[in-house]
Amino acid sequence: MRHLKLLTAVAAFAALGGCAQAPAAKPAPPSFWSQLHASSGTGEYLFDSLDDITPGAKPSGVFRPAAALVEGTVVGVEPGIAYASGDDSVTPRVVPYDSEEAAIRWASVVIKVDKVHAGKLGRGFASGQIRLRVEQPTGTTLEGLRTSLGTAGRGLFYLDSALDRARRRPAAQAAQAYQATVQLPIGQGVFIEEKPGAPLIAPLADEERAAQLLGGGVQTRSAGSGATTLAQLRGRAQQSACETGTATDQSTC
Repeated sequence: MRHLKLLTAVAAFAALGGCAQAPAAKPAPPSFWSQLHASSGTGEYLFDSLDDITPGAKPSGVFRPAAALVEGTVVGVEPGIAYASGDDSVTPRVVPYDSEEAAIRWASVVIKVDKVHAGKLGRGFASGQIRLRVEQPTGTTLEGLRTSLGTAGRGLFYLDSALDRARRRPAAQAAQAYQATVQLPIGQGVFIEEKPGAPLIAPLADEERAAQLLGGGVQTRSAGSGATTLAQLRGRAQQSACETGTATDQSTC
């Protein structure tokens, strides 16, 4: 009996030790858009509301509205183009995407176009897909982005061809070829539903600006009460497109 009690105590101690050494739960991997969100200064905004970037809206000074308003689903991410210096320099030099020389990388987020709500897509629209130019922050990998594609969701995108928006200065042939294949998010106009029914986020905008554009509380990282849904923003956007005369489906007007 004495030996039995000793063995029981040893077994209990081993079990407790095993519990103490159990590995902690791994934190959830970062979402797709959180990896592409880069903090930026607020600066001076060139437009006041989404009505100002609706296709067909009256240009305001140097600001031009989007050429198209698209609803789509994110289905992939690809290497885009890399520069050895900021691509706003006088003569940016194109380098291989994975080069150590790369000072800035622009990834291509592949979007399956579900519907064009307003305006018209031009260059770079093929096989029902477009590619959105998005900066890939330092420390972010394409592999990590692809792993998190399940959280990329769907949403509304205010777009224009990168080549049509290019500044009037000579550009390297490689840069021109790339610009012809991608769309720019006009006015940070990307609004994403990460899962069906979830409140929208504006992943390319800072929180204050996102709240202003979505017409509610800060929503870029959390779902506050009264947060805007995709259906609500779609309705607002369609109404704005009807007012500018650029709605592609007149039955919505």
